[in-house]
Amino acid sequence: MMPDAFMWAVDRFRPREGWLSLALLVSTIFLMVGAILEVKWVPEAGVVWITAVLGLILSYILAKKAKSTRLAWILIFLYGLLITLIRLAHLLPPRLIWQQGFWPLRTYWLQNTAVFLDRSGSWLVAVSRGHRSQETIIFAVGLGMVSWLLAAFAVWTTIRQRKPLLGLSVMGIALALNGFLGLSPLWYLTAFVGLAVVLSATINLNTLEQTWRERSIDFSDEIRIEMLIYVGMIAMVLVAAAMALPAFSLTKAVDAFMSHPWVKGAEESIDDAFGGVNKPRPRPPGSLGGYGVMPRSYLLGEEPPDLSEIIMMTAFVTDENGDLAPPGLSQRNHWRGLSYEIYTGRGWTLSEEREEPLPAYETVPLPEVADTVQLVQDINWLRDDRLVRYSLGQPVQFNQDVTLLWRGLDDYVRAQGSENDYRVTTQVSVAAPDDLRQTKTADVPAVILNRYTQLPDRLPQRVRDLAQEVAGDLANPYDQARALEQFLRQYPYSLEIESIPPGLDPVDYFLFDLQRGYCDYYASAMVVMARSLGLPARVAVGFLSQPPDEYGMQTIRQSNGHSWAEVYFAGYGWVEFEPTAGFASPHDPNFDQDWGTRPPEDFMPYLGDTAPLPDRAPVKRPIDWQKILTRIGGVAVIAGGLAALWLWQQRRLEAEDSVLRSYGRFQSQARKLEYPAHPAQTPLEFSEAFQENLEVFAENPKSQAQVETVKPLASRLTELYSTYQYAADPADESTEARTIWKKMKRPLWLLRLRKKFMK
Repeated sequence: MMPDAFMWAVDRFRPREGWLSLALLVSTIFLMVGAILEVKWVPEAGVVWITAVLGLILSYILAKKAKSTRLAWILIFLYGLLITLIRLAHLLPPRLIWQQGFWPLRTYWLQNTAVFLDRSGSWLVAVSRGHRSQETIIFAVGLGMVSWLLAAFAVWTTIRQRKPLLGLSVMGIALALNGFLGLSPLWYLTAFVGLAVVLSATINLNTLEQTWRERSIDFSDEIRIEMLIYVGMIAMVLVAAAMALPAFSLTKAVDAFMSHPWVKGAEESIDDAFGGVNKPRPRPPGSLGGYGVMPRSYLLGEEPPDLSEIIMMTAFVTDENGDLAPPGLSQRNHWRGLSYEIYTGRGWTLSEEREEPLPAYETVPLPEVADTVQLVQDINWLRDDRLVRYSLGQPVQFNQDVTLLWRGLDDYVRAQGSENDYRVTTQVSVAAPDDLRQTKTADVPAVILNRYTQLPDRLPQRVRDLAQEVAGDLANPYDQARALEQFLRQYPYSLEIESIPPGLDPVDYFLFDLQRGYCDYYASAMVVMARSLGLPARVAVGFLSQPPDEYGMQTIRQSNGHSWAEVYFAGYGWVEFEPTAGFASPHDPNFDQDWGTRPPEDFMPYLGDTAPLPDRAPVKRPIDWQKILTRIGGVAVIAGGLAALWLWQQRRLEAEDSVLRSYGRFQSQARKLEYPAHPAQTPLEFSEAFQENLEVFAENPKSQAQVETVKPLASRLTELYSTYQYAADPADESTEARTIWKKMKRPLWLLRLRKKFMK
């Protein structure tokens, strides 16, 4: 029943150009998409899957149905732009948001739109001012549109114009550029060349066959087989040539072209505008972060640190009047390098940034926040030629030219400079707890709220449940952050921990199985739990502040490397929290102005009333049923498709050549009975001779019955065969031929068995 229904569907919806041509066309588009994803141009490159597939579908429909070419391409372009923007702006809400009603849906759209506009505006500002930008969203829009238009053009020229070489040539050029600039594997291009040749030949043959049928010209079905053989050989030659082509040196020609002043100028401009795009060239030495790599080798998921007493920098901290800052004030903040905002479920990465030069002594354009004081730091960096500028709090002014890096329009990330000695004026928050308790998460800017509350879909639910248990019932963001901070400081601090098993969420593993760790685990756990409660939070990295000596100088060593949590409060900006056990928090009641006289490990954390640690529950590596089922389903679909294709081919052959196939089987059985047809015999002579030879079985009554059954059937089948072969306009006798053979084959098989016993 099911095979019949499937075959009916295959025949009913068979495209004019044939299933093989359609499969080849889809394969070429998938090769293009795979090559783009192989390079990983930008983190958002996955958009090409959506745009290429939907562009293929829409252009196929319009190529079949549209009357006007101009109108069709206007629709293709507008829909491509719309789908690309919806995908990159994350405007398609998950099912949970849909179920919550209009207002959560509206908030979701507004926040995601704000982030997209902020990222796009950041790129436009940088490019319009001639600055460097590592923002990738505009490049991703272009990548999505290019993949959409390439897929649509290939489908249009193949289906509508029946000229596949035009669209495939454009796609091949794009594939070659992707391979040359992105160093994608060569097999993508070679496979594309082979498929393009076969597709072009197949489409051309389909067009010829359609013309022949319209003109009632008879042709053999073997033409297709011969065509595939010849085209396959040509494709193999072209693939071999494509693989051998890189062996010829094009270095001189490429160098000559790239050295042209106009090309060099264009390359520099493009490199500045799309600084965050992946390129096969090394990053500048001494740079930190960017491109999604955490700056230290011992952060989440990697080996514990091999801490060193090497001095990294020294610093004097004074107030805005030039007096040494009170120890308590100077110790409330960490030496901050940069922050990470994207939690992947495997670790932390950061989005690409916009670069903006800032001349010496100019003010950093930070958003205004309340309750801050200014500190001045004179820093002498000793360890290496690192570009990052460390500071206490948010920088306001540098005494040297620096490059500021931003997320979006006004979300400061870090600063870079070239001199090892520098002075920086910063603002640090001194907001009182009671003031922070009056803030509301709803008043946080939409861009900040959206960017710093995102979590991966696969985050284990028990992490969210634990956050709710610890702080979910508290009335304000500050008390929630404090509750999370105090709760996490119950976990023992340790550097001696085993690596995280592959496939497990680090935060979940730390909270429920490992239940000990170092600062990266504490900071990550607090930020993830805070985000699950709707608090905008991020992980910051840098160094711990150290007690100053008698001259007021802090000495920062490599072993003071640290990470901590930052939470954003409406009107007050980013406020630091210290969830790591063994380190004092400036939010603790016992944090006094004389903190600098004692090392941080002398402080016992203030816990107050907080939730107990969860029972230790060893984490089992999850079984990725979705991946397993997807692979099984893929194999089943391929196997089912091949089986259905074979079945369809067999039935087609039976339908077209049933008389020939039945007569051929009859002759094959006669040969096995040792009565083969002689080349000089006509079909009728062969049938008569065969029936005479069957008389040898007349001695046995059962065999005689089988002989009497076979004789008339053999005569009728021979008659059908002669008519089919030699009549001018033979009738369709395929059904009768199949019926005759079904009646003949069992008696013939029994006669063969009887003949063996007779021997």
